[in-house]
Amino acid sequence: MYELELTIDGKTKKFVRNEEPVLHDMIQALKVQYVQTRMLQRSDGEIPQDADDNEKAIANFAVNFWHGQFKIGDVKQGCNLKNLDVINIAIRDSLGGSEDDSEEEDSEKN
Repeated sequence: MYELELTIDGKTKKFVRNEEPVLHDMIQALKVQYVQTRMLQRSDGEIPQDADDNEKAIANFAVNFWHGQFKIGDVKQGCNLKNLDVINIAIRDSLGGSEDDSEEEDSEKN
């Protein structure tokens, strides 16, 4: 189960998705990954538009993943860092990753 809380019109609202990720979610997660990869591999460095594109891709993924229960603007304006982690977990799961994969990456960096 995936629970996301967004602040919309000054009120915290909870959105739930009970299903596991499906093919459509994987494709949407790949779109986020493409934007982030392009941003990090740009030869002349990141530009402000990259951040905007990343924000839009993440918000669009969330709207699709939670079946349109909220709007892109709701994510952009009402998602705190804790709930951004929830979206990132949904992206990771949609790409077939696991929590163990994240731990392995962290240990490789140290």
